[in-house]
Amino acid sequence: MKIEDLLHQTRGTLAPEEAFSLLIEVAAKMKQGNFALENLREPHMARAAGLLPALEGSAKILLSADPDVRLSVIAKFMTMGNRVQDQLGVIQGDAADQLLDLIDGAESVRFSFGPSLFSCLIYGRRLVAAGKSPKLTFCSFVQNECRFMEDAAQVLDLEEVISVECKFPWARESLSEAAVEVMMPPFGLHIRDIAEVPARTLALLGIDEGRAARVNGETVSIADALENTRARVIIAVSEGELFRMVGAEPVARRALIESGRLKAVLGVPSGMMFANTFIKTSLIVMSPSLSTSNEVRFIDLGHEALSQKGRRGRAEILKGTSWRDAIKAPVSDDRSLARDVTHDEIKENKFVLVSDRYLNIGTREQIDALLAQSDVAPLEDIVELVRSVTIPADNDGEYGLLEAAPSDVNARGYVGEPKREITVDRAKYNKACKQQIRPGDVLLSIKGTVGVVALVPDDVPGEGARRIWTAGQAMMILRPKARVKMSSLALYEYLSNETVQEYIKSIAGGAAVQTIAMKDLKGFAIPMPDEETVAALEENFAERQKIFDEIDALKMKLEDVRGRGWPHLQLRAQS
Repeated sequence: MKIEDLLHQTRGTLAPEEAFSLLIEVAAKMKQGNFALENLREPHMARAAGLLPALEGSAKILLSADPDVRLSVIAKFMTMGNRVQDQLGVIQGDAADQLLDLIDGAESVRFSFGPSLFSCLIYGRRLVAAGKSPKLTFCSFVQNECRFMEDAAQVLDLEEVISVECKFPWARESLSEAAVEVMMPPFGLHIRDIAEVPARTLALLGIDEGRAARVNGETVSIADALENTRARVIIAVSEGELFRMVGAEPVARRALIESGRLKAVLGVPSGMMFANTFIKTSLIVMSPSLSTSNEVRFIDLGHEALSQKGRRGRAEILKGTSWRDAIKAPVSDDRSLARDVTHDEIKENKFVLVSDRYLNIGTREQIDALLAQSDVAPLEDIVELVRSVTIPADNDGEYGLLEAAPSDVNARGYVGEPKREITVDRAKYNKACKQQIRPGDVLLSIKGTVGVVALVPDDVPGEGARRIWTAGQAMMILRPKARVKMSSLALYEYLSNETVQEYIKSIAGGAAVQTIAMKDLKGFAIPMPDEETVAALEENFAERQKIFDEIDALKMKLEDVRGRGWPHLQLRAQS
């Protein structure tokens, strides 16, 4: 059947997801033998002229098809227009296959949250088709998802296979009996009332019962898995969950490592699993509680050995790839693809679990070799770290603030006159003076496009000027401390080096926006070159600036030559 035909008939009456959910409900009621308008959950939705006959006809056609054909109809709708945004969560087809392979044929599986809904249906059909009698559970706190799953299970002959629990998945009273748990908490789900989380789960996060705390669904899911499961667990989280150093997140990661149950972390490129988001995803794979280890395998699923660029530039899974084999097989010799990392190394990295942190080891070794030949100090010991704060504009303000951004950095290595300018009153101007950039400062972008480095030119407006240059939100001011005598140019040259740049990007993290954590920035090791090296560096830099002057002169000459030809000369003469 063509689902588009039904959606076309209901256009203007119901939203596509409402029409399709109603169709599945009608089909489920028909299969149970109790279909009647008044038996629908919301009968008013089907009262529009001509709608009920269209729904009945479509439902009969759907039920007359083979169960696998019915599944393909549901799949087509759920992947049409990336309907994960409609709370009928769906994972990209190839990624769903890889995820289900990780379950490894287990017949008792609990799927949690909307994004796992469709995977649960596919897995149920696969096992039934293989002659097995699985017992699956789908758990969600969203009522519409629970209702859709109940109806879809009926339509797909899975009503004896899939049971539905409509509650928060962590609201358990006993240990899970499932052989595998698959958790797909919505990214950024803020838990407004932590009283909904069991006290024992909160205790694992260091949160006392009744105490106010900021906590999200991803963090609680990790704690729930540690506290309430003893079998295998697969959890999808945003990259920020494995990176942030505030709140309960680092506590959960530490507990995860100390449990010995973390088997693997799979770094998933944006768009490979969830089609409607560019947020980087990670899959946490946990072992049973009786199968612990002191190592964790980190895998980059975006590596060229496992993926390729597909439509719209998104990474797609390479044919023949097996995520399950990547976890179980001997580790690859290519350390940018996969590494087994000890708990001690993870502890040294403050329990950050982003895969890039551990798979960029070649870059780290190159940097360590240079540092071994130099005097070294952490960044916080040699510069004052000046972080900018947001200053709102005043339309009638008498002072001007030009806020430097990564896009203002030019090819010569200097920050040019910032494009963004706001006006402020005297009070805000005084506040902005604290983040005014000065000659000798080095700027480093720590948010968004991380790693952009710039020197500040000598001719920037000085103190007391009515228009001053300040650091924008993305930029950190690195102001060398006078007592240390660190060369600004040496600091710029080191931080802008290609190898160091690669490393800086590897330590950044975040869900939607990449960020360098302050702890990582403060402890960033900086080599301290001697005076002879600095003198040679200054000569080298000056020579490069002369080359840029020559390039600028050639560009002007090029424009002049071009301007003497047709039609540029004629059009210029007429202006």
